Order: sequence, then structure tokens, then C-alpha cells
Amino acid sequence: MNDQPGITVEGLTNREKQILSAIAQGLSAKEVAKQLEIAPRTVERHIDHIRLKTRTRNRSHMVAFAIANGLV
Repeated sequence: MNDQPGITVEGLTNREKQILSAIAQGLSAKEVAKQLEIAPRTVERHIDHIRLKTRTRNRSHMVAFAIANGLV
């Protein structure tokens, strides 16, 4: 399903998977932060780490990755 060999969801922490799933559902970083009761900046840092780990270019690409890997 993943079009980038060697890049898997297993490399993400549970929190990163949780945040990626929420972002893929259309929530903003601020909304995710409120839902998870953490700071918006923490969510942004998680998003940065997700992008690096999944080698995605932007949030849209991250969402496509989440869909392709069954996170949404």
C-alpha cells in the first residue's frame, strides 16, 4: 500500500500515530492539542517528527500516507 519502500507506520510512536490520525481527520494542531490536553506547540513538534520519519513533504502528503497505511 505504501508507495515509498522502507517507510512504515511502525516507525511512529503511539502518540505520533494518534496525532497523524487526528490531522488526517481534518483537525488543526490547536484542536488536536485541546483534544489531547497538550500544548499546540507540542503537536507541531510531533507533526515535524512525523514528517521527518515518513519522509512526507507537507500535511497533505502526510494525510495521503495515513490513508495509504490504514490510519484513517
